[in-house]
Amino acid sequence: MTQRKTNNNPNILNLGNGKLPPQAIDLEEAVLGAILLEKDALIMISDILHPEMFYKEANQIIYRVAQNISILGEPLDLLTVTAKLRKDGNLEKIGGAYNITMLTDRVVSSVNIEFHARIIAQKYMQRELIKVSSETIHNCYDETEDIFDVISLYETKRDELINNIITRKEVNQEDAFRDMIVEMERQSALGELEVTGVDTGFKDMNTATGGWQKANLIILAARPAMGKTALMLKKAVNAARSGKPVAIFSLEMAKEQLQQRILSFETGIPLSKIKTPSKLDGVDWAVIHSKAHEILSLPIVWDDTPGLTLVELNAKAKRMKRLHGIEMVFIDYLQLITIPGEKRFDEISKISRGLKILSKEIQIPILALSQLSRAVESRPGNSKRPQLSDLRESGSIEQDADLVMFLYRAEYYGITEDEDGMSTAGRAEAIIAKNRDGATDTIDLIFHGPTTNFSNIEPEVITDFSFVNLPKELPANSLNHQSNWNFGNETPDDSPF
Repeated sequence: MTQRKTNNNPNILNLGNGKLPPQAIDLEEAVLGAILLEKDALIMISDILHPEMFYKEANQIIYRVAQNISILGEPLDLLTVTAKLRKDGNLEKIGGAYNITMLTDRVVSSVNIEFHARIIAQKYMQRELIKVSSETIHNCYDETEDIFDVISLYETKRDELINNIITRKEVNQEDAFRDMIVEMERQSALGELEVTGVDTGFKDMNTATGGWQKANLIILAARPAMGKTALMLKKAVNAARSGKPVAIFSLEMAKEQLQQRILSFETGIPLSKIKTPSKLDGVDWAVIHSKAHEILSLPIVWDDTPGLTLVELNAKAKRMKRLHGIEMVFIDYLQLITIPGEKRFDEISKISRGLKILSKEIQIPILALSQLSRAVESRPGNSKRPQLSDLRESGSIEQDADLVMFLYRAEYYGITEDEDGMSTAGRAEAIIAKNRDGATDTIDLIFHGPTTNFSNIEPEVITDFSFVNLPKELPANSLNHQSNWNFGNETPDDSPF
């Protein structure tokens, strides 16, 4: 990622063709007048207006002084503000004591102060958006700039602007309790088996978690080659199939490779054959054709940009939420996200914290894969089951996560029998080691290596497609699979993507 240049020219507002920037000076003065007249007026707008939102510099200074006086618990009125401005040497800068006195003549009461404050904030947003747009145009004319860096910078600044303005309103105990009871009644009416969050696609996992809950950070951790990417893909497809649009950020593998995995576990055709299409026979192609429309209709948004920074991922996720209505994010994997200039330990800590904040901010679950340390390999005895202490590089991952799940396959380590003498062939364990909203648990799964597919223990996973009603020898023209694709006409009109 190249180092971005920021244009700090105060006269950057040059897109108005000679027009004055958006402003509402009369309302700025009315708001300040109300603050000087009524002691509670500032409290009503303190979470809406910040000093820099005032267009006139003198008004910025007065508002900042009023805030400082309020913070110190001193009386806030015309006299105290004037005295503070005089002490700081700013009285003449804002037009003298007479100018402050004139502010109180512009308002009768603070009854409309909140409405006026929101208009001032809106004008500020317009000015800032003009500034960001002007900087973007300037960078577009600069031949040394990478266009994708320019786009990323614009989207990041735009999202930061929105986040700085739009804040969540606090609620009182009555409203908070009422909302909780209404949600409980809704869930009760749906029945015991209903998933309250995003469907995991695994019965026992739904029972343990109620589905992936909004605003939760879920960590799925395992050693390399254990199958965590395959399990993540399976969960993403399950969520999408349940009608929940999802986003997948793949920082390690290209989206084409992940599509091959999905095609494999959805069709039951071994991944090795799908990676070498010349090995596919007529029956394979027929099965692919029969599943293609269902797979391509899944509401999944992909991003396989390598080396994503936390800021970029944050902006992309918010944009996907806004444009596609995504209800869950999957990330493969956490350690590949970067924060330029940070030390590795601090970087991982800030990344895990940043993902938690993002999940809460956009109110959707985020599932991120994570590597485990090599301590698992050196653990004595037959069991190599991971523990929370095995999370790689930072204990903050455990701290920030709402749910930590480990994937464990004893078969991977050459362990052929478990503690009860049962065969470990084709078996996997999803170990919920931390669950902030529930109990810990171990969920048994079936793992089918050739298709990298995970499924519930019951019912038994079907990987034999001999039941497909097809002749053993297909007509020659049926092998011309390319002529049979008709994705454009088959995509439903109501597809969200």
